[in-house]
Amino acid sequence: MQKPRTGRAVAALAVMISSGAMVFVPSSVASATEDDCDGIGVIGVFRAVESGASFDFRGRRVELQNESALDRYSRAEIKSGRKSGDRLWVDRSYRSFPDFKGIVSDAQAKRDGWKMCGPYTGSRTQSVFNSNYAARACGEFDGITKCGKWYVD
Repeated sequence: MQKPRTGRAVAALAVMISSGAMVFVPSSVASATEDDCDGIGVIGVFRAVESGASFDFRGRRVELQNESALDRYSRAEIKSGRKSGDRLWVDRSYRSFPDFKGIVSDAQAKRDGWKMCGPYTGSRTQSVFNSNYAARACGEFDGITKCGKWYVD
């Protein structure tokens, strides 16, 4: 009796990942890792940012959340409607906005580039440092990428 080929493929993939080999992510979602996150396991009270930074899409409620005690971190969370295959991440600008708080345009936020914390397949991302930087919640749902507005906290 022959062993199934899928078992071999999974084993080979596991070896590649554990050895640090490059794994490609579909082009609809930029390649990123937890290395692009600033806070792993940040504990605090996170609150949803509204004004378009959080959004509803295809039956899901996606929030950009800011930590309120120290007010230094943002993360993304699917609050309701999460489905298998959903991917979630939080983007953070490299451009600093030291004298502004609120929504900024896509062009303003991306002017000096940005980083991506994720993607994650669970309902919540890790955190990015948001003090004076723009952040936004993004996800890929049913093969469609959707992001909220950029928000500076």
